[in-house]
Amino acid sequence: MKHFKSLALFVVIAALAVVVIAPAAFASAGVSLKLKGPSSAANGATIKLTLTIKNPKRADGSSVAYILQNSNGHLRWIGEKGITWNAAHTSGTVVFNVKAKASAMGIAKYKSYWMHPMGNTYSNALNIPLN
Repeated sequence: MKHFKSLALFVVIAALAVVVIAPAAFASAGVSLKLKGPSSAANGATIKLTLTIKNPKRADGSSVAYILQNSNGHLRWIGEKGITWNAAHTSGTVVFNVKAKASAMGIAKYKSYWMHPMGNTYSNALNIPLN
């Protein structure tokens, strides 16, 4: 019985270690995304959004990045585009041309993400006031 308790304790400790260490391992990919766009735009205008991907540990992943737009309080997929990587595959860029569409309070809201083996990495939320 004493051996069973030791084994059970070992299993519980191992499970806790996976719960604590696994997110840190995913974060260790070091991937970050930054979405930039105009400071304001006209509702319905086509605007240029630039996504910069920093990938210092060269995580392998999808060849495209995805763009999301806020619609009725929910982010929804509106497109994807191929990533242009540098020679070392440590940074990349994507330019999205999207139609500015107002959500709450006359603001167009966008977010982007990239899928890689460590999971999905999301960009900042970009809020563009519409005039």
